[in-house]
Amino acid sequence: MLSAIISDTLLFKSPTCTAKDKIACEELAKIANIDIDSYGLDMLKAGTDLSDFTPEEMINIDSKEFANGDIKFQVAQVNTACIEDVLQNKVEIEKAMKDFIQKNGSKFFVFLITDIVNSNSQAIILGDCTAFEKAFNTKVTDNMAFLEGVVSRKKQVAPAILNNL
Repeated sequence: MLSAIISDTLLFKSPTCTAKDKIACEELAKIANIDIDSYGLDMLKAGTDLSDFTPEEMINIDSKEFANGDIKFQVAQVNTACIEDVLQNKVEIEKAMKDFIQKNGSKFFVFLITDIVNSNSQAIILGDCTAFEKAFNTKVTDNMAFLEGVVSRKKQVAPAILNNL
């Protein structure tokens, strides 16, 4: 249970985290005689090895479709301890995203590379990025935008985009 809460809340850094999550983890850590911070960081880092995944698999590990009327878009997310490691495959990831857009008729695709250590995300955006740029008051350059303090697709990314379609 402790691992599930830590994973879901990114060690309490996600806006999805509640006070009940923290209280439950404190109690569970006492029972298991575990230091939450060191255990949680080790656990999160262990779950971020993406080296065995193809670009197609990476964009589908945790991917959801959103829609506003006829406009549909995709937001995928991976967690990492090093954004640069994931960006080494940027060209291949962009090709997989482009293929996905063509096959599924999405208006655009956002691929979030979330740094679990520093609580930021680097986004790769393909397709019509107007709503994304408005949502985050940013400019997409070379198909990318850095989102400081953004870690939650559910609470931070999807609602902001939907509000700007």
